Amino acid sequence: NKCSTCSEYGNKVPLHAVVAGAGFVGLEMVEQLMRRGLEVTVVEMLPQVLGPLDVEMAAIIEDDLKAKGVNVVTGDGIQEFLPFNGNEHGDDPSTVVKLKSGTLLPPAQITILGMGVRPDTKVVAEAGIECTPRGHIVVNDYLQTNKASVWAAGDAIEVLNPIVGNGDKWAVPLAGPANRQGRMIADNIFGGEKKMRKFKGTYAASVVRVFELIGACVGMNEKMLSAKQLPFASVHVHPGSHAGYFPGAKSVNFKLLFHPTTGQIWGAQAVGEEGVEKRIDVISTAMQGNLTVEDLAELELCYAPPVGSAKDPVNIAGMAALNVLEGLVEQVDWKELKKAASLPGVVILDVRNPGEIEKSGPLIEGCNAKTINIPLDNLRARVAEIPADTERIIVSCASGQRAYYACRILMQTQSAKVENLSGAFKTFSRVSERV
Repeated sequence: NKCSTCSEYGNKVPLHAVVAGAGFVGLEMVEQLMRRGLEVTVVEMLPQVLGPLDVEMAAIIEDDLKAKGVNVVTGDGIQEFLPFNGNEHGDDPSTVVKLKSGTLLPPAQITILGMGVRPDTKVVAEAGIECTPRGHIVVNDYLQTNKASVWAAGDAIEVLNPIVGNGDKWAVPLAGPANRQGRMIADNIFGGEKKMRKFKGTYAASVVRVFELIGACVGMNEKMLSAKQLPFASVHVHPGSHAGYFPGAKSVNFKLLFHPTTGQIWGAQAVGEEGVEKRIDVISTAMQGNLTVEDLAELELCYAPPVGSAKDPVNIAGMAALNVLEGLVEQVDWKELKKAASLPGVVILDVRNPGEIEKSGPLIEGCNAKTINIPLDNLRARVAEIPADTERIIVSCASGQRAYYACRILMQTQSAKVENLSGAFKTFSRVSERV
């Protein structure tokens, strides 16, 4: 476990590294430092890692980091760097990182700052080029600034948000859009007015690898939609990366966000070991083509058992969203479950098999929840076990599919309101302590 790049520390290794910022770059550094044999602490001001993902999706990667031995600190920031006085000769260059909470981290020999992107455009503004209050360079559709002979591209500019439309803008610091912008500027400079190309905006498709997991997203997350007061619904599905009967399939944890009445796709997020970025690329393309969730359900995508399924995860997400859109099932979001479970007249129905519950644990405990376990296969025969005075039934299984079937059965036999827990046990179990 020695770090060959830091041999001057001899037998003091493994060294301790502190990474400030748990975004894409920060977590890529965490992985490589761990692979070099260092002990690593990552510190993030936000209450989660990977801010572009919603918390329940980021939790999958955070749990894996902790399982790999990474010390993950969220909801805290670095206050100051203090000298380490533990060496009797006073020649140890280690640093003690003090957090805003007052916590002192173990002495670190390496500290890496990866705390996000801010435009360094002071010189641009001083030259008379228009910038936003946050410092991003203002450009027109052709990536020209207010100075006709000055063009701008990349992380420092503000671009159109075509998802929201109506001239809405955002800043998206990604290499893909920046490279295409650079090419477009060259075309516009040398192509003449007849061949001027318009930049249509950015959909923010992005991906990161953290150890064996891939996290990818496109479009807007819940925080963004809430900030803009845009109506949204979401579905969580957990299909396999390819046909289950072919060996080696991995779970694709997939979240789709959409308009609750029109079916417009707001965005998507996925985390898993295999087939993740492929699905997000499909959603990105669908969004750029103005497809809706109904179109996702009907997309024709490549299928062979080693690489896909007859119903691709994208199809399944579209079908689940369409079920919500058309009123075939109502949903309860994971954030609402504990509060709902504590109300009178509410029953939590778990349709997993008893062996699954024994292995994975109960869905919810405490909070005065009334929980009943009736496996889906026995539901019709045992439906009378649901108390007659029940006003609301929230149904869950392992991943959501069996719970949907159970909801459809109960909606035909029960007067109580019936709802499906979005994402079921797989989603809720990862974030239940955060509610």
